[in-house]
Amino acid sequence: MTALLTSPLRPIFILDADQAVGMTARRAKQQAGAWVEANAGRWPELRAAHLTGGITAMPDEAPFPASKDVDMHLIFADESPILVDAPPGPRILEEEYRGIAVEAGLKAVSEYRSAGVVLSNPEIAYHLTVDSVLYDPDGLLGDLQGEVRRDYVRRRWVLARLEHERRGRAGALELLAQMGDAWGASGEVNILGYTMLFPTAALWVAALKPPRMGGRWLMNARENLAAYARLDLYEELLATLGMANLGLEQVEQFLSEATEGFDVALALREAGRMPASGAAPFAHKLHRHLRPYFVETCQGMLDEGYHREAMGWILPYHLATADVVLAVGPQAVKGTFAARRAGLLRALGMETVEGRAAAVANATRLSDRIFTLADEIVANHPGVKD
Repeated sequence: MTALLTSPLRPIFILDADQAVGMTARRAKQQAGAWVEANAGRWPELRAAHLTGGITAMPDEAPFPASKDVDMHLIFADESPILVDAPPGPRILEEEYRGIAVEAGLKAVSEYRSAGVVLSNPEIAYHLTVDSVLYDPDGLLGDLQGEVRRDYVRRRWVLARLEHERRGRAGALELLAQMGDAWGASGEVNILGYTMLFPTAALWVAALKPPRMGGRWLMNARENLAAYARLDLYEELLATLGMANLGLEQVEQFLSEATEGFDVALALREAGRMPASGAAPFAHKLHRHLRPYFVETCQGMLDEGYHREAMGWILPYHLATADVVLAVGPQAVKGTFAARRAGLLRALGMETVEGRAAAVANATRLSDRIFTLADEIVANHPGVKD
């Protein structure tokens, strides 16, 4: 991909996706393994690596779209500088490699110290029940897999994974206040959506299903809640996020604005001009090779007739890119981006302190109800074993 910045406001991107044409899940997994092997030499403290995310549940011959990324965990010794010296924000590497977009979460080996620790962690447990290992020179993951596969369906561990999601929700609510202090209304609203990932993820945990989040997380939440005849909770989720009554034309406009914002923010990043005060929420996604993951995923949902669901992925990009541009962008475009951000917050009903406080209170109550549903699913699920 190359960029021609024709004005301070409208970069033009020319995509070269030849390497991604005809990509299958098997080939994407092979490329992911090759990426780890190619980089292992620069990480002497790397202990193991495995796939995570949706690719672990895909048939090998399934097409792997260029708009998806390949998620994985890189597992390092606890004292590794890549962990100890990491800047504030998500510990994630985002890179492009031979037609795939790699998103690698950086994990400490202590998070894999026993099968019980793994079984309690929904970010990890499912992925060690399937063929996900990319790199395991010392047998760390191989030694865990047998017990994890055997006990994954045990009630005590399913409930432990639900508790992990509850703790994640609590941590996200604490982060919300911090991001509000650092980034104002934009930071609060961005993290508000993040807080709702945990209760919706709990439904996958309870149903013993592979986790499905990413850009289609609202679509996936809708599917899960529909399976239990609880679309009332889904509509409440959209209302809590301010998306329930958005129209198609509004969402298309917000996508256009967010796409333009992505291109301007990307140009700033590539010029070494990211904010010095710390990462804006979601700014780790502002990479050249991730543009299709954003734009094509959203456009796909619009094409399917799910404009409100597309807004769940448009929102973080719209706010994050505006944050970056308003912090370090050209003065000539700041007024435009400030007005767009204000318009988005107004459309969501979150332009005021009172509106955002009400949304947080609603999100807290709603997430409690979704967690209760998850508990009920576990109690009645025939696959959960005592």
